[in-house]
Amino acid sequence: MASRMRSPAIASIHQVKMNSQPEEILREIFKKCLDTHYPHLQPFLPTEAPMLLCRVCVLWRTIAVTTSELWSRLSVSIGREASEKLQPSPELITTWIARSGCQPLTLVLKDWGLRSSGADTVSHVLQLFVPHIHRWRSITLVLPNHAFPTVLMGLDSGPSQLQVANFEFCSDPGLLVPGTPQIAGLAQLLTSSERLHTLYWRNDPRALHLVNFPWEHLTVVDLVPVWSPMSQILHLIEKAPKLRSLAAWITGPFSPVLRPLLLPDLVILWIGSEVDIGPLFKRLTVPSLLNINVFCTKTMPPIPQRDVINCITRSGSRLHCAVFVSLHISISDVVEFLRRSPSLLLFEISDADEAVITDEILGLLMASDTACLCPNLRIIRFLGSSLSSTDGLLADMVASRRTRRSIPAPVALLSRLVVHLSEADTLNHAEDIRRLKILAEAPDFRTWINEPEAA
Repeated sequence: MASRMRSPAIASIHQVKMNSQPEEILREIFKKCLDTHYPHLQPFLPTEAPMLLCRVCVLWRTIAVTTSELWSRLSVSIGREASEKLQPSPELITTWIARSGCQPLTLVLKDWGLRSSGADTVSHVLQLFVPHIHRWRSITLVLPNHAFPTVLMGLDSGPSQLQVANFEFCSDPGLLVPGTPQIAGLAQLLTSSERLHTLYWRNDPRALHLVNFPWEHLTVVDLVPVWSPMSQILHLIEKAPKLRSLAAWITGPFSPVLRPLLLPDLVILWIGSEVDIGPLFKRLTVPSLLNINVFCTKTMPPIPQRDVINCITRSGSRLHCAVFVSLHISISDVVEFLRRSPSLLLFEISDADEAVITDEILGLLMASDTACLCPNLRIIRFLGSSLSSTDGLLADMVASRRTRRSIPAPVALLSRLVVHLSEADTLNHAEDIRRLKILAEAPDFRTWINEPEAA
């Protein structure tokens, strides 16, 4: 109790010490008070920075109000989220943006309401954002119940600072017809954004190809979770040769790939598909690829996807992460892939049409007196009954990689193992499971068997 009684006095002493610092130091300290985990969101809560900083004393308020970086991010939610969070008044939004001075702005506007709910509020908030469109550095518009804001039409914003755009709104026929107000508003924003490098598009991808904007500057494109025709993905790859990250769901109709496709800077590739993606990977070359995630919906009969493996081999990619979900490949394909991926740090294979992780593969991954495959491998996930092995070999493989040995190729310590076994395999691998649980007692190793992987 005594310590609680002294706390106000201690706080006063700390404040006096803080106030004795030069103003420049206080400004830097105030900037550190912002949420670094979600920098694109800035709360309006009076108990959080920067609002809290304005309530401590006159000096702090003066410094906070005149530190424009504190006010360069703001997020407004309407609808369901609005009932759970304190939302700003139009006057506060106006004041907030004014305090940001000439700083580039990160703005978020989300409407989670019903189709007719909040339309006037959304329009009003956008009207407050639009006069500062020339300062938009990052804009997020999640408007699932409203067409694209035509309020952007006819604006002369001058040189655009926009670098990141995140758009999600309802399916609107006006976005698929050239010359409509929706397309005009979209074009008005994007065509002048020569600094735009990141695009998150949660809508029909066909709308993007009605807007002539600088695709060649894009380095990140994320089209998930909307399905995109393969023709649109091919068009995107040809238009944006500087891509470093691409995520897309691919659907039909099937499009033949006649020309070679080169993405020399691509580092991350996430592809989900319900069609044969072999023609795409057969023509694609990605020499800088580090992370690949391929998810195929199950088809009958299964579509072989060996061209995915061939693409990686042909490109000479030094992969760090490979995730294959429902990818129809053979055991020999897996062996070839692992042989060509010595730099692999994470390997996941799941929901295969048949078990492809066999004793042969586990033996090749085992550390011994000779070099093993993927000596840097630290995380393994064999999920969805992809494992077919005799009892004991899985634990032997793990144990061998948990022991440092003097071998030609150094072996990185395995740090995570996640395995899903069928009910029958669980009984057959009783010895494996017992030994793996013992190995999991090591402080730098964790294993999950038939259970969700924890963070």
